[in-house]
Amino acid sequence: MTVRGHGRSTLVDVTGPSPRGVALSSLLQRAILLVTALAMLLFALPLAVVVGNLYRSQAQEHLARDAERARAVLDADVLARPQAIAAALPLPHHPRVDVGVYDGSGALIGGRGLRAADVLTRQAASTGVEEQGRVDDELVTVVPLIEDRDAPAQYVVRAAEPYGLVQRDQYLTWGLMAALALVVLAVVAGLGRSRAHRIARPLQHLARSAEALGQGDFSVRAARSGVSEVDAASLNLERTARRLGGMLERERAFSADASHQLRTPLTAVRIGLESALITAGSDLRRASEEALEDLDRLEQTVLDLLALARDTRRSTESTDVAELVRAIAAPWSKRLGEAGRSLRTSIEDDVQRAAVSAPALRTVLDVLLDNALVHGGGGVMLAVRGDEHTVTVEVGDQGEGLPASAGGGPDRIFTRRSAEARGTGIGLALARSLMEADGGRLEVTSRRPAVFTAVLPAVTGEDPGEPLAADAGAASAMSSPPTDPAQLELTSRPGGS
Repeated sequence: MTVRGHGRSTLVDVTGPSPRGVALSSLLQRAILLVTALAMLLFALPLAVVVGNLYRSQAQEHLARDAERARAVLDADVLARPQAIAAALPLPHHPRVDVGVYDGSGALIGGRGLRAADVLTRQAASTGVEEQGRVDDELVTVVPLIEDRDAPAQYVVRAAEPYGLVQRDQYLTWGLMAALALVVLAVVAGLGRSRAHRIARPLQHLARSAEALGQGDFSVRAARSGVSEVDAASLNLERTARRLGGMLERERAFSADASHQLRTPLTAVRIGLESALITAGSDLRRASEEALEDLDRLEQTVLDLLALARDTRRSTESTDVAELVRAIAAPWSKRLGEAGRSLRTSIEDDVQRAAVSAPALRTVLDVLLDNALVHGGGGVMLAVRGDEHTVTVEVGDQGEGLPASAGGGPDRIFTRRSAEARGTGIGLALARSLMEADGGRLEVTSRRPAVFTAVLPAVTGEDPGEPLAADAGAASAMSSPPTDPAQLELTSRPGGS
């Protein structure tokens, strides 16, 4: 990360071992499985109880039907011959079901069953009412052989089944239910894994992007996931990366821009002082005064560059362009005069203020005038015009202009360190970036002679910090590149700095 202190930035390594913890996809999978298991448990437990009761009720119904079938064939003749009872009884629904006939005293007189009657059998014989229930390890149903329920039964039919048969069916069903639950859990685990990874994937991408940003990679871009919260975080991270990248790029370019802008004033001071020292009879006082003037201009350049380097947002201040141009024209007129050239200044009356910072505009004009001095020829023109929506500043000279052989179009000259530039290739790129940062535009409006035009948004007189609301045509002119074929044919100036 970057730490600011005492006017400079320092890169501090905050990278370290990544925090260890449970992955979001694992947490989601566990949560899905836990919720599914709890839901199945809450559903399966009552269902298991119902299934157990259902099997017992079915077993009781089967025993009741077996007893009813036996009672239907037991008439007085059969009961009179106990040895014939076993042969007369119909087969039960299961081989392990015992069907027997008991007399009023509880003794087995025919069929299969306990020799001595159990509690339910004696109770049915004494009350003449059908009885059902579990006795020890058997499920028992007892049916009396009389119709009068108010009198004791002379005979009863007892049907009994081992309770283990009922439990076996219960356990088998519960096992199938458990197997089905495991299958459901396996399916849910697979689907949950897929959904968990799908949900966690954008967050994992976001975490990797944040880690890359922390390591200095500002090319982070937001990935659309369809989850509004994640998309919002990704977009904010992308904006942060762009801002940090822009800030770092400006700071990296500051040294190159500063050296380029300071080169000419320093050279002028050096040449003036050396000339005064080696020239016999030279006026050292005048040379010192000129050196101080150059140093004052150098100090202003340094202040402008520092102000521009620290500015991270589009400036909202306004500048009196006419006044600034007049202030710049004086020293440049002197420098051009020393080179045997002239500066002609043309400023319209009542030019509106422009929505641009003074340091940015001063730096841009210094770049353009220095470009005309070093790479141009003849007189230099500096003109200011304005209308309702814009303020334009033109800088041109009477030199050879832009040669038609230079390829790449008119914008190539504004490329930092372009192949056609004979200088450092920084000045014009810096000038255009400063104009665009303040909402203006810098373009080549004439190839021969070379003329550069800075188009600035005008501001109202009431609120100098707000640009005028231009109509659609003016807005289009400010935001779109020129469409004039003559302008589109312009090529870069090989002498651009």
